[in-house]
Amino acid sequence: MLASLVSAFDVTERKLAEEKVQLLAVTDPPYRFRELRRLAEELDAEVKRTGRSGRPFAVLLLDLDQLKKINDRYGHLIGSQALCRFADVLRVDCRAIDTAARYGGDEFVVILPETTTAAARLVASRIRSRLAADSLEPLLSASIGVAVYPQDGETIEALLRTADRELYAMKPA
Repeated sequence: MLASLVSAFDVTERKLAEEKVQLLAVTDPPYRFRELRRLAEELDAEVKRTGRSGRPFAVLLLDLDQLKKINDRYGHLIGSQALCRFADVLRVDCRAIDTAARYGGDEFVVILPETTTAAARLVASRIRSRLAADSLEPLLSASIGVAVYPQDGETIEALLRTADRELYAMKPA
């Protein structure tokens, strides 16, 4: 008589836990922005993709206006909540294939694969409009610089410099 042993495991919970750990390893909780160390990898991947496909990608450099004043006036807890509200806006107005990363204290980068200048400016406009429509205190706004690879810079550094110049040209006084 032959006997066999069958063993079955549900690995769903384990897979979900592994995915959560992976997300935490590359993001800045609680905002879920990519960490700065991952930004260079993502930008490099987009440069290579553009080389293969010939389709440009755009970079938005965003500065959350007056974050220091928000922290000074309302406290860091409210400042942190403002960052969460800002992250929510980016999640709504960016596609699943886009990458948002924290670039500095109040600066962020969004990588928009296969995006033209006109489309990137539309995304920037939607982000600014959504922030303006949010009536929660403190009110939020963002200065946003747009640059498209390769026309606005043939290196990552040049691309970010172009976006940075545009961002600072539009910052409120």
